[in-house]
Amino acid sequence: WLMGEPLNNPTLDQNLGQLMIECLRTLPKEKIRNEPSELTLITNYLDYIMKQILHDPDAHIVEWPNTGLHESKARKPKGRAKQPDFSVSIIDQLQKSGVLFVGEVSPPSEIKDVYKNCNDLIRIGIFMKDCLDSTIEKGADLTVLDFNVSVSYTIDFYTMNLVSEGIYVMNNIGRVRIPASLKDLSAFVDDMETLLAVREIFQCSET
Repeated sequence: WLMGEPLNNPTLDQNLGQLMIECLRTLPKEKIRNEPSELTLITNYLDYIMKQILHDPDAHIVEWPNTGLHESKARKPKGRAKQPDFSVSIIDQLQKSGVLFVGEVSPPSEIKDVYKNCNDLIRIGIFMKDCLDSTIEKGADLTVLDFNVSVSYTIDFYTMNLVSEGIYVMNNIGRVRIPASLKDLSAFVDDMETLLAVREIFQCSET
């Protein structure tokens, strides 16, 4: 299945090839000892992974918005309560018309901050619920996805569905290790099946 999916999808095949080339081009031979900040983690390690797996400029837009989410029902009008670190929105008639994917990022230096990491997971669960409610109000029936980077150089992926009135189920899809050096690439390749599963769920959610 892992090899068959890219072969059956030329765009995905090209994206995965570009992803590996980008890893080879940008990653150091050895892991840098200094822990990256949140912004460095995003720009140097995470952004190209998410874009190569999810990128389709005519169908949706991949963003690190740093702005409030329109779908958020958080009571605070501004600030972090309404701002996910990452989002993927549907493009309809050249406008964003619904969020399919949200994400939160914490730098490796905060690995021991259990309170913050648990709070981030709660926040993205709330973001997912709000996005799901918004799409249902528009007459759509879909699955909302998210990721949470809260443990050193790992991504945890989740889905959320409304299974009954007022009952939202959040499921863990899997975990992917972010390569911090060329030595980490073999582990990243081992986790590729999880990324392909995320992409498949994401594509099904679009339709």
